[in-house]
Amino acid sequence: MNIIKSHEDLIAWQKGRQLTLDVFSTVNNVDPVLFEFMKESALKVVSEIAEGFNKRDQEERIQHFESAKGSTARLSTQIILSGELQYITKEKSELLYAQTLEVGKILSGLIKCMRTPQSK
Repeated sequence: MNIIKSHEDLIAWQKGRQLTLDVFSTVNNVDPVLFEFMKESALKVVSEIAEGFNKRDQEERIQHFESAKGSTARLSTQIILSGELQYITKEKSELLYAQTLEVGKILSGLIKCMRTPQSK
């Protein structure tokens, strides 16, 4: 079992980081306003994971992870719209959408695990 020493060891952060890099490299041709929203959403995912990991209080951690999960929902909507508006290709839209869902699911599992009392 790997020991988690920093937020960078979290799979959610690793996948969120890759999602952010992929969003930034994809959306250069997107409408400038939508592009700014997408950048903000993608950055918020990894930033909230990092900040939450470094909180001492469990509820504060969960709040940041929930905020990151909310940002995945916002980003997935923006990705759908970008694809429908043909700012990005259908293939790239589907790939980014799948990545966003994956990060959201990982965060859901992490939050659920943190809320479950530890068995003795």
